[in-house]
Amino acid sequence: MPPQQNSILRPRAPSIFPGSYAVGPQVQSAWPLEADAFRVDTGALSLGKTDSTGETAAEKRRLRLAPEPVPRDSVLIAPSDSWRGALRESVNLSVWTDPQLWKAGLIEFASSMALAFITGAIGVTVSGYPPYMIGPALFVASTVVISLFIYAFSTSSGAHLNPLISIATMFTGLSHPVRSIIYVACQVAGSCVGGGFLRVGLGYARALEVHNGGCFLDPNGPVTVGQAAAIEFIAAFSMLMIAFGVGLDPRQKQLYGATLGPLLVGMTVGLIVSGTSTLNPGYTGAGISPGRCLGLAAGLGKFYSHDWVWWVPDVAAAALHALLYFAAPPYTRELRCPEPKSKSQTGSVVGDGAV
Repeated sequence: MPPQQNSILRPRAPSIFPGSYAVGPQVQSAWPLEADAFRVDTGALSLGKTDSTGETAAEKRRLRLAPEPVPRDSVLIAPSDSWRGALRESVNLSVWTDPQLWKAGLIEFASSMALAFITGAIGVTVSGYPPYMIGPALFVASTVVISLFIYAFSTSSGAHLNPLISIATMFTGLSHPVRSIIYVACQVAGSCVGGGFLRVGLGYARALEVHNGGCFLDPNGPVTVGQAAAIEFIAAFSMLMIAFGVGLDPRQKQLYGATLGPLLVGMTVGLIVSGTSTLNPGYTGAGISPGRCLGLAAGLGKFYSHDWVWWVPDVAAAALHALLYFAAPPYTRELRCPEPKSKSQTGSVVGDGAV
């Protein structure tokens, strides 16, 4: 007799898809709505009012909140149940013209523009620091900036802010392909505008001297293109592994909550950026944000033939992470022990654990 299938999912995945910060507000079509999926017991909340028996009003009324319809203006397109479904939906014109999707894309554009300018300015500032101060300064700055941007924009667009995140969530089925494509286009465009503002503020000579605060690999320096590609790949893969575990995967929202996840992701980015920032002269370290690298270079108007190292390794890392994500999902199911069979069912009983 097979064990009972009353399994427990930890963290539990509710039927309404609440999303992580990167998934954003949407309804997951793959998980049908269940009655009483969200039950909130507010009996312990004291409102300071008592009735004739001395009980508080909150203690007297215990509210059970069933799932309510999600307002259309707060819903983004849900991920498809399969890649075949995603491809079929991607040729549907109504998906591409969804106004809510483009509003979210506009937020990604504006936030990426601001993020590229701020992070580029930070890069310019720390470039004049002594080498032993660059790493710690970048860690603190990156942690604070990324966390604040996620807190600010997570409820409106999911705060991807990075083509690597949009591509990774698409590969893992957490973001619809159309949404990811629109986001990547808006992120790159916004980063280019932000890079342009920084170049204007610095002046061309200064911007050229500090590479506009962006990603740089000296073609004549000690770090080869192959070495930079290897560093970029493992840095992007490491970031995705940790970020999905602490904030990107919606199941983890049950574990870390909406407040702690963005901070942990910001710390992850800060660790990687600071840890690779001073590996070798002529190399600014892992970019792990292709849109930002391209945008700051576009603002300066100077490109190199090896600029693919900020894109190709990141996409490859996202693909490898997706394979691992499906081969070994980042959650476990625990099966309850089967009920012992009676003597009449088994014909004999062996201690208390007869099966």
